[in-house]
Amino acid sequence: MLLSVLAVGLTGCVSFHSVPLDPSTRAAALTDRRLDSRNWTLEALIAEALANSPELAVAKARHETALAAVVTAGERPNPTVAVAPQIVTPDLNWVNGTYGVVFDWTFETAGKRSRRVEAAREQARATASQVIDTHWKVRATLRRAYLDLWVAQRRETLLNATATKQSEVVTALDQRRKAGEASPLDLAQPRLLAAQLRLQASDATKTVALARASLAAALSMGVSGVSGAEFSFAEFEKEPGKSSCHREQALLRRSDVLVALADYATAEAILKLEIARQYPDFHLNPGYEFDAGNNKWAIGFGLTLPVLNQNQGAIGEAEAKRKELAAAFDAVQTRVLNECDRAAAGVEAARKKLSTLQALLKEQTSQMESMKQLAEAGEEDRLALISSEVEQASISVANLDALAELQAALGEMEAATQTPRSP
Repeated sequence: MLLSVLAVGLTGCVSFHSVPLDPSTRAAALTDRRLDSRNWTLEALIAEALANSPELAVAKARHETALAAVVTAGERPNPTVAVAPQIVTPDLNWVNGTYGVVFDWTFETAGKRSRRVEAAREQARATASQVIDTHWKVRATLRRAYLDLWVAQRRETLLNATATKQSEVVTALDQRRKAGEASPLDLAQPRLLAAQLRLQASDATKTVALARASLAAALSMGVSGVSGAEFSFAEFEKEPGKSSCHREQALLRRSDVLVALADYATAEAILKLEIARQYPDFHLNPGYEFDAGNNKWAIGFGLTLPVLNQNQGAIGEAEAKRKELAAAFDAVQTRVLNECDRAAAGVEAARKKLSTLQALLKEQTSQMESMKQLAEAGEEDRLALISSEVEQASISVANLDALAELQAALGEMEAATQTPRSP
């Protein structure tokens, strides 16, 4: 009978299946990944980054582990069985021996099982919120890398154009010097500016390469994976509209706030469990004994006597942990508040700076148009017109930097509030 019970119990056991990791295969899959040749938008790249993010995969795997722990927490303890035969010696008189079997059934008291399940479920909630938090981090990293690439490419183009225009200024002044209409000293400052612009253009080319590498890292692929792709930067090229800071929503619903809240709820559940562990579990011990030809049946009862301690140490630790996590929750909300306020201030400051530069650029453009008309009428020389174009190009670079600051600030606000910005 005992063997039959054991056989039935073992039929539900899970067998082990090896799943080896091959580093070379996984490395090949990583290095071979690349974007296709279609025109990629910001949202499409975000979806690609989320689909292939190893950090997000780890967060999801941790959530699955936490869900499995809920099942573990709800399992009831298996009964145990002990067999203790006593044989008469030295002649091994089997008939006169004693053969017994004793079972031990554990019955948990004070709702310990439900407390364990409650703690495990709260921990699963925390890992689910961590998945959301990782999602937003991946999104923010990708958006920042994509913005940096756009700025680097636009900056490279503008600086190259400005350097070309400044070279024309130097050439025109040199011609005047040869004609005796300008001194070598008049060439010193324009030549220095031309050299600085060429150096800045060279740095911009390097920045483009670094921005591509950052974008590839945000997409979890090698830099060669983005080399053949075309990108649409329409999201950044248009002037951003007004945006709201959803601070109150972030203070209540941001993922790290939910993680801290779930961690506190887990600590509360563990405290309840430790308090329940003050009360001993009940053990039922039925048994059968064949004693020298006589059948003997027994029933036993057992429990742990709480005379030396009543689990005070573990209860004290759980109470201290709950207090610690309450303070941690306040710290998280404070950080969220500060991040939201800082992001809102950054957006406002960037908007003012961009507005100032746009007004300056508009004024410079109007002035340059007037100079063009005068040059066409023969009332203005070409050197003054080219110098005006150089000034306009320099203001355009500053305007680009201000627009990039605003887009970066809007990205920080989106990340701080974890609320997608309206297009």
